[in-house]
Amino acid sequence: MAKSPPSQPMYQHFVPQFLLKNFAHPYKPEGSGTEGSKGKGKRKYEKGMFPKDPVVRNLDLRADPPTICEKPIKRILGQMNMYSDDSKPTHQQQHVEKMLSKLETQASIVFQKIVKAFERKEDGLWITRDERDLVRKFLFMMKYRGSGFHNRFGHNKAEDYDENDRELMLDYMTKKGFKRPLDVWFHNIKTIIELKMDFEGKWIEELRHLMFPPDAIWFITHVEFSFMAICTPSKIKDEFILTDNCYGVFEGPNRYVMDKDTGEIGGSGHTPLHEFAPVSPKLMIVLRSSILPNPLEDANEDVRKWRALQKFMALDGVYPDKVKSLLEDLPVAKAHNNYTEIVNGEIRLLTGEDGRRRRDHKFFFRFFPVGTKHVDLINAFLLDNIVPCTSVMFESIESFSRTLESYLTAPCTIGKHVTGDRMEQREADLKTLERISRSLGSQKETVWVKYKPPLVHNYKDFHQKHVDRGRAFQRMLDNMEEGKESMEGVSWEDLQWPGLPMFVDPTYNQNPKEMFIADLEHAYRMWRLRVKIDFWSKGVDEAIRQRNRDLLTEAYLRLPPVQVWLYIKIARFIMLSLDIDQLFVDGPEEVIGRVGNIIKPEKLTELMYKSALNDIKFRKHPDVDIWGEISFDAFGAEILMLLRNCAFEEPGYIRDCGIEDVEQLARAAQLEILRGGMHTRSRLGSKFCDEGQRVELLTRVLVRERFTEALRGKVDQFSLEKLKKVLFETTYPTPPPTWRY
Repeated sequence: MAKSPPSQPMYQHFVPQFLLKNFAHPYKPEGSGTEGSKGKGKRKYEKGMFPKDPVVRNLDLRADPPTICEKPIKRILGQMNMYSDDSKPTHQQQHVEKMLSKLETQASIVFQKIVKAFERKEDGLWITRDERDLVRKFLFMMKYRGSGFHNRFGHNKAEDYDENDRELMLDYMTKKGFKRPLDVWFHNIKTIIELKMDFEGKWIEELRHLMFPPDAIWFITHVEFSFMAICTPSKIKDEFILTDNCYGVFEGPNRYVMDKDTGEIGGSGHTPLHEFAPVSPKLMIVLRSSILPNPLEDANEDVRKWRALQKFMALDGVYPDKVKSLLEDLPVAKAHNNYTEIVNGEIRLLTGEDGRRRRDHKFFFRFFPVGTKHVDLINAFLLDNIVPCTSVMFESIESFSRTLESYLTAPCTIGKHVTGDRMEQREADLKTLERISRSLGSQKETVWVKYKPPLVHNYKDFHQKHVDRGRAFQRMLDNMEEGKESMEGVSWEDLQWPGLPMFVDPTYNQNPKEMFIADLEHAYRMWRLRVKIDFWSKGVDEAIRQRNRDLLTEAYLRLPPVQVWLYIKIARFIMLSLDIDQLFVDGPEEVIGRVGNIIKPEKLTELMYKSALNDIKFRKHPDVDIWGEISFDAFGAEILMLLRNCAFEEPGYIRDCGIEDVEQLARAAQLEILRGGMHTRSRLGSKFCDEGQRVELLTRVLVRERFTEALRGKVDQFSLEKLKKVLFETTYPTPPPTWRY
């Protein structure tokens, strides 16, 4: 690509000066107080600094050795020509910098309101919905415009791009006609800055088509799946720090694996639970994940269940160990607003509000006082991620000395794990921080831990599965919308009717290929509508949201069984983050479908759906046995919640399953139990189940004993055994004979 002559060199900040000024003080040269004295006042100015210039105290990690000094804000946290686009004519090469400057100007007005309200010692401040959305967009851009992403995208050749999404990026560049990864970055920045975030949420659907899809999804998640809170130290001595990459630091699991044969190390998964945005030494914006507890909202049982499911999908079903946020007890809450009220501990819409987002909505953001423990933790997460950084900025030496010592001497539960793909640099940085801490007077013992990541047999294959899944899912979305015949890069011939149940419409024999693809497209639209409804109804009372979900599900279950079957397949694929080769692996829905001749037609889709939903939940918790010992701790509570949800709330009564022979068995068994008072004598579920639930469990036990004989000859023996396993282990979980809780 021919390049235009470069424009005038320009130092371009990736952290705007309006934020740096909040950490700055006027420069006072050494000896400036005796400027008229002999031998004083000459050559005391540091290079590029003059009296009263705004400067920051800074741990300069690029100096040899690293040292604490002062730096002018006009020459820190930036790079020369960082956003210069030499593919454009000379007069247009700063088009990205100009867009960023415009965004900074708009955002600075809101941030100034925050700082001024704090300086006036107010409890907080009101901001409009437009202002809140602007801040969320700006905070994402603070991550996305940083030096790390400049390094990620800063290549003039496609083949030089070497990140873990390389294949997806090259596919995207080919499809969209981009020649350089740098052009993709500039385009994404432009797209986000110019994005009109309409209140109806249409932008969520549109954004994926406007920019690199994985980064579009990342932005949507950033805006929609966390809430913003403003923290301030409760003690005068405590302060927040600022680093190069602090706006991209998160608290939450961040895992690596190592190739057993080659020693190659790479990421295997991460889940942000808290993200950070320093505003000043006394103000820190924290983005808190929506999957963490919220007592006010969780007073609504439907909301609590929804949050628990989201937590399962993001944490419990992803990581083998139990993940707990170190900041779960951070004393913050969602902003109040002018369209809801709290009545008897529940959030309700005010009269005249219909749940739609409007421009006149406002939000009151409190300044939440946080103690030394939480200030130190937040600073620790920033210090724990300084490997790519050049600077650590702070206001007072005393506060920085104390917070640095706290980080280095704290137990390694907060971090300080020398692992991952930059182990040597990480250990060197920890030793640097230790030397600085010693120079500031600390005598306490510092600690960190070195360990090798878990081993995998072939990291390239491990990574390629994730790439293939992302590529395949992207193609599925694209091809469905474009009406193409292929699905996720898999040809019709490759599908070979995998797992296709026997309940398909007989007319499939006339035109199977076209009918299958039409039903697949319809099933995808069903899933997309389900997701849209959740996005559109944010802010509506959760009971209303759940009612809408239930009504939608009821409507879906009246559709042709093959469309419901495909909807289940897509839901499982997404909810369990499966690989493409697992899309059509048999599940309980196939077992149900293959014995459809003994199921009431109006009950077939409902039985498939209930079976699949329970199966997904159980797969999310492979280490949880609902019939295991229930201890009085968090793990026991998790077992009990899964037991109640999967055994009772989701499936209902086995007497209503839709299989006439099973329903007759259940009614007879229930009558036998009640007449004989078995439920009052049995210990089955006596500790944790009410009377109705104990009767239901005993009914299932008796039905299971008589099941095979009652249905013998109605279906083949193989299908009968499979159906028995699905019904009593998944759809209507039934306890083993030894269970007596």
